[in-house]
Amino acid sequence: MSKTVYIDTSRTATNDKKRKPLVVFDGERVFEVNKLTKLKDVDEVFIDTLFQEIYEEVLELLKKSVRVYLLKDVSILKRLRMENNLKKSDENDAILLSKVSKDGFRALTIQEMVKRVELKPLINKYELLSKRIKTLKL
Repeated sequence: MSKTVYIDTSRTATNDKKRKPLVVFDGERVFEVNKLTKLKDVDEVFIDTLFQEIYEEVLELLKKSVRVYLLKDVSILKRLRMENNLKKSDENDAILLSKVSKDGFRALTIQEMVKRVELKPLINKYELLSKRIKTLKL
């Protein structure tokens, strides 16, 4: 039997500072993990958003033959929250992810994640340099 987990991510840390744990719902209970790679015996991972801080962890999961799916439209969660009269919380969002149809997600590929891991730092550096150049021209 394949084990599926639903993960609510959040971007609460920057500049390599300690980040908030990820909230995971496995169909029975809600728990927290600090890294996606700490998940054991998982075959499918459904995730709400993908932040740069977890790119490498997602890539490691994909290399271990774990299927990772990304929510196509985050507004689905907001709609489900309103329908069920739930407050915004990481735990509620992780549980609500399990109620979203599989059509609401798209599969991530190793090739896509490799590009993201390699290109995102370059894009960030380019944007920073562009801002500095613009400032110097003023």
